[in-house]
Amino acid sequence: MSNLNGAVQAVIEGQVVNARWVCYLDIDTDPLRATTGLYNKAFSGTGDADLDGYTFESYPAELISVSEVQHDESGSNQVSVSMSGLVVNNEAFLNLIGDRTKWQGRTARLWWYVVDENEAQITSSVYGYYTGYMNDITINGSPDQQSITMTIEHYLTTLTVTSNKTYAMQREFDSGDYSADASVAVANGTSGANVASVQSYGSPGQFSGTGRIMDMQLV
Repeated sequence: MSNLNGAVQAVIEGQVVNARWVCYLDIDTDPLRATTGLYNKAFSGTGDADLDGYTFESYPAELISVSEVQHDESGSNQVSVSMSGLVVNNEAFLNLIGDRTKWQGRTARLWWYVVDENEAQITSSVYGYYTGYMNDITINGSPDQQSITMTIEHYLTTLTVTSNKTYAMQREFDSGDYSADASVAVANGTSGANVASVQSYGSPGQFSGTGRIMDMQLV
């Protein structure tokens, strides 16, 4: 059975689903808190110390993609977070990538939640998707447009063998449960299992912040 509460499960199975990613990157001296929601998002009462009391800055959802959890014999292995449609010409950002001591091996966390057509959160539930540490950052593309990909590796892969069970593997234990597949698809703004269409919000403009991962200009 799915670990989604009843209200969220019903929304996931609906014709239109609006899901939002939440990301925390523990970058030294300048931690990043971001969401793909239409507006900045403040959390309280979740019971998660990395969420409660913090405001997560809104970034365009159509430019951000989160991969499915990759698995190997040790269990859940890694997740990749990509941002596309960018021109990387920010000296502070490039210096940050070059100084791996600022981010490599530091905590990265991903959550998701669902909203209605007015961007109001449906129930107070925020679902943890992945927790690990930042392992690598790559830049790919042309002089006019680049994509940036961060690899997040699960800290348990370096410590012990895991149980090989994660929420993203739900269908292996319940063949009729497509909620994990749908959750990842809708959060990325694409159609998924049991989802007819998805609404994704985001607006063009410039990313803000000094020295942050997201501090770069849209094309």
